[in-house]
Amino acid sequence: MNIAILYSVPTKRAKGSSYLVADEDTVTSSKKVADALQEKGATTTLVPLSEDTIEDAIGSIKADFIMNLIDWTGIDLPLSLAAMDALERTGIPFAGATKENFTLVDKVTMKKALDAAGLPTPRWQVFQTGNEIISDDLTYPVLVKLAKEHCSIGIEKSSYVLDKGSLRSVVRDRIARFGMDVYAEEFVTGREFQITVLEKEQGPVMLPPAEIMYKPSDSPEFLTFTERWDELNPIYQRSDTALAKLSQKELKQFGEVCLRAFQSLGFRDFTRVDARLKNNTELLILEINPNPGLDDDELYSMTISARSAGLTFADFLWAIVTSALRRA
Repeated sequence: MNIAILYSVPTKRAKGSSYLVADEDTVTSSKKVADALQEKGATTTLVPLSEDTIEDAIGSIKADFIMNLIDWTGIDLPLSLAAMDALERTGIPFAGATKENFTLVDKVTMKKALDAAGLPTPRWQVFQTGNEIISDDLTYPVLVKLAKEHCSIGIEKSSYVLDKGSLRSVVRDRIARFGMDVYAEEFVTGREFQITVLEKEQGPVMLPPAEIMYKPSDSPEFLTFTERWDELNPIYQRSDTALAKLSQKELKQFGEVCLRAFQSLGFRDFTRVDARLKNNTELLILEINPNPGLDDDELYSMTISARSAGLTFADFLWAIVTSALRRA
C-alpha cells in the first residue's frame, strides 16, 4: 500500500513568531509516522504542505491512502480548513478529522458543541473585545486561553486569574497581542488526564488513560508555553506523563464520557480528550482534539496509552489506517 504522509510546515507568520517550535513539531513527527508505517509494509511518501502550495500539493497526491497530519491553528486555521476542502476533493481515503471536526480547533466552537451535546465541561465565557460584561456565574480562579491556538500558546503565569478586575485586564491584553477571541474557563483543581479514543471494528474504545503528573511546586497545576517548550528555561517540563491509576468506577465514568464525546461530536478513527477530575468525582472535558499529533515518544500520552493496550507505535498507526479504510 502506498501511503502519503501529508503534513503542514510552518507558515511565514509562524516563522516570525516566538512560538515556532510548536509548529516545527509536526515536521519531526511526520518522519516518525512514515518510518512506523513502513514497518507494516507500506510504501510511504512525505508530502509537505506550505501555505502557498495547498491545492497543488494535495491535488498531485497519487496514493492509496493519506495520513493527515495538518496542524495549522490560530490565525492560520483558515489554511487548515482550505486544505481539508482540497483533501476531501481527492477522493482518496484519509485518516482522522473531517473539515467539520477541524472547526473545533476553534475552542469557542468546541465549547459550544460540548455544551450543546450536554457533555461535562468547565463553565466559560468568550470575549471578542474585552468590553463585554463579565458573567457573575464564573467561579474564580479562571484560566484565560486563546480561542484558536494550541500547544499552550498564549498561556502564561498571568493567565491564571483570581478576580473579575484582573480578568478584564488579562483578556484585553491577550486580544491586543494575539488578535483573536479569548475565553475564560473556570480552573479545575484536580487530577489531569489525556485520554485516547481509538475506533476499532466493534466501535470506538478508550485506551488506558494517561495522567499529567505535576512536580511539587507553589504554582497552580497548569503548564505555560515556556514550561512546555523552552528547554533552556529552568522551569521547563514541570510535569511528567504516566499511565493513570484509576478505580473501575473511574474507568467506567471516563469511558462513558469520552466515547459519548467522540460519537456526539462526529469524530472518527482516533482522537484525544484532555480532561480534569473535579473534586475526585466528576470528569470535566477541557478540550477534545480533532487531529492530535502522532509521535513515538515514551512521555507522549497517546504513546503511553497505546503501549499499555499492547500496541507499538506502528500497531497504533495501522489501527488508524484500518479504521479509515474500513469506513471507505
